[in-house]
Amino acid sequence: MWNALFIGVFSLGGVTVDVKPLAGPSTQGELVGIASDAVIVKVGEDEQRLDITSLWELTPTAQADHSMDSPAVWVDLVDGSRVLASQFTAAGGIATVRLLDGGDLTIRTHLIHAVRLKSHAGAPEIASRWKEIISEKAGGDVVVIRRAEELEKLEGVLSDVTEDVVNFEYDGEAFEVNRSKLDGFTYYHPASGDLPDRVCQVSDASGSHWSVKSLQLADTKIELVSVAGVEFSFPVEQLSKIDFSSGNRVWLSDLVPEAVEWRPFVHSRLPEPRLMQLFHPRQDIGLTQKPLLLDGNVYAKGLAIRSRTELVYRLTDDFRQFHAIVGIDDHVRDGGNVDLVISGDGKVLFSRNVTGRDEAIPMDLDITGVKRLKILVDFGQELDIADHLNLCDARITK
Repeated sequence: MWNALFIGVFSLGGVTVDVKPLAGPSTQGELVGIASDAVIVKVGEDEQRLDITSLWELTPTAQADHSMDSPAVWVDLVDGSRVLASQFTAAGGIATVRLLDGGDLTIRTHLIHAVRLKSHAGAPEIASRWKEIISEKAGGDVVVIRRAEELEKLEGVLSDVTEDVVNFEYDGEAFEVNRSKLDGFTYYHPASGDLPDRVCQVSDASGSHWSVKSLQLADTKIELVSVAGVEFSFPVEQLSKIDFSSGNRVWLSDLVPEAVEWRPFVHSRLPEPRLMQLFHPRQDIGLTQKPLLLDGNVYAKGLAIRSRTELVYRLTDDFRQFHAIVGIDDHVRDGGNVDLVISGDGKVLFSRNVTGRDEAIPMDLDITGVKRLKILVDFGQELDIADHLNLCDARITK
């Protein structure tokens, strides 16, 4: 799979990057190149070849230039790529996407899944409804009408899109729908063959992200081809991140556990919803509704678990490692005392007492062949006071 990713060597002389592996410490240095099987980084006077299959992500140490206009259009491709833009028009099955840097990108509409015309900032219910609509199977193209705080969808046939109107046929009648009335629209795609595998995801300074099947550098520009076949290039100084993990890494907080059991130390007469609010595990946020925090470091991904809680995850793929940074959340230290036991198919893989006086514990467990992963956070030696255990950056990898 990786042989298809890079054409020649991807050389970015002078760009300092931080390369984070799936497990272990990061490597920081000058990015010399990327071959079909490795990232090449110059650290001091030495060059290091880092196996691509073991990498998580690559990020420039200098912030990308984000001095662009705010997006007015969000274009989702059929391969999961998302392009942030200032304008979208279409004619004859060809869309023209005006990018935030002022350039134009042409895309065949049969490669476009959805086009959103309004911001969802500060409107979580609208955002949730939009996601539902674009995830539903439709028998035709769909326009999504925004009425105050509600979205209404109509199925029909899309044709040309101008800067002012969307041409749409509904129930045999043609309409010119004013764009200001729409939240967006989706293109109908009949069942087709599977797309190629994604080998990395590239994010740029505009906020766009691309599901990529091939990548190269030419004259200080990154040139990529998306999984759906859309070609795109941008200046290397606008690179935000290359995510190599693709399907090789899954965040535990993104998985739905097969079973969750929890109980307080002392029986409570509180109603079930209130007990759940207090004791149910949290994804990507701490139990105090503050960011996950360990040893002064904030983590965007992870689980926050109170004693006594047991979670069981059913693993449907062949994962090899379970990684996490373990500890009592900084917000409640020096309190907290739990017994953490992690098992795979009934076999104990990790067991230790964790207290608020301990430093964060890096955990790397072999889960080869495991189909059911169980995490038990049990009462420790100090009742359940401040038993706020964080599994930060908790992930399973292939």
